[in-house]
Amino acid sequence: MIATKLGKKLKSIHPIQKVLMSFIALILFGSVLLWCPFSSRGSIRYIDALFTATSAVCVTGLTVLDTPHDFTLAGQIIILALIQLGGLGIMTLSIALVALLGGSFSIKWRFTMESIYSGNISFPLKGILKRIVVYTLSIELAAATILFTQFAADYDLPTALWHSLFHSISSFCNAGFSTFSENLTSYRSNPVVVFCSSAAIILGGLGFVVLTELLNMRNLSQRRIFRRFSLHTRIVITTTLTLIICGTMAIMALEWSHHFRNFTLEEKFLAGFFQSVTCRTAGFNTVDISSLREPTLFTMMLLMFIGGSPGSIAGGVKTSTIAVITGLVMAHFSGRRQVVFAGRAVSADTVDRSVTLVVLAAGFICVTAFTLMIIDTARLHRPLLDSLFEVISAFGTVGLSTGITPHLNDAGKVLLIIVMYVGRLGPLTLISGLTVAKKESPFSYAEEQIMIG
Repeated sequence: MIATKLGKKLKSIHPIQKVLMSFIALILFGSVLLWCPFSSRGSIRYIDALFTATSAVCVTGLTVLDTPHDFTLAGQIIILALIQLGGLGIMTLSIALVALLGGSFSIKWRFTMESIYSGNISFPLKGILKRIVVYTLSIELAAATILFTQFAADYDLPTALWHSLFHSISSFCNAGFSTFSENLTSYRSNPVVVFCSSAAIILGGLGFVVLTELLNMRNLSQRRIFRRFSLHTRIVITTTLTLIICGTMAIMALEWSHHFRNFTLEEKFLAGFFQSVTCRTAGFNTVDISSLREPTLFTMMLLMFIGGSPGSIAGGVKTSTIAVITGLVMAHFSGRRQVVFAGRAVSADTVDRSVTLVVLAAGFICVTAFTLMIIDTARLHRPLLDSLFEVISAFGTVGLSTGITPHLNDAGKVLLIIVMYVGRLGPLTLISGLTVAKKESPFSYAEEQIMIG
């Protein structure tokens, strides 16, 4: 009887709310496991275990503890499992849950997935799960194999294998957790490690829809193959390449005579390129972030705010959102009423959602950064810059830090836990989950012009 009532209650919960609750349940379960004695090399506080679990599930990478030093092999395995589950999370946990419970998908679930992916799903939902799992495991295995060839030169085979597996999953899931205390700074001049990790990060941040189109290409010798892609894929690829190139050039130029001054030309390029890529929600670093100039940190904050692409493991407001906002500005300057890309107009609803998302994200970041400055000012060397960088990093699920996160008080850690959760699921998803019972107003008000600008 109780099981029947519980089953009916679960069925009455909206799919988006189930997604939100599944992440909370995974975070709490993971925090308890990390708090157990077998997970750490010494006694750790629950708030630190909760922070680590949240960072892993939300594939952020911000840490208050040294992963290889403070956690045992069992603890590191738990963190890696949380990264993998959290990375696949919003794309697969909801689908897998329904498949396990009954195997059929309601209209609500289809609309929910279309809302999450910001577009139409043209193939069966179970097929999505299969594609994502295959892509994920294939890319992670390939990255682990390549990284193993480099780590094997510095460590014994079992240790090199573990480092390779951990970093391949952490890279593709855009998590930024590392089994090295110094992260990847020791490999800043190793092009194989840099480009392999970067490739896994980029592929993890493109989104499964884009990966599907890229892997389904035929007749590569044909001209104008780029035009065969959907508008979404073209926007994502163009925006991603633009951000990587511009970010690399900006970081190299700003640090050329400063932090990079003793680097060789190759090292300058590798450092600039990798930081440009990793700012797009990965969180790895090959240089000391706290030693970078403030203009460089500002550039990195812009990249972290944008993040990856929709339907991917990455965070941020997403590349396509920024592309739509840019198109809207250009449309106003050109006197057009529609946002147009490659001869196709973007729907008004998509434009409205893009503007709403950016405004909500910017407002949320400002409020939380202001709150962090109030509750933990004593630990901030540069209160405005440090708090903004840390909050944007948490919201974009990036994990880069100027070094203040481990020194925050408990209130500051709780605040960043909330920011990571909101950033992983996205403001629009959270609002949708909180307002699913609300109905649209059946009437509209008379319009009137007001002065702006």
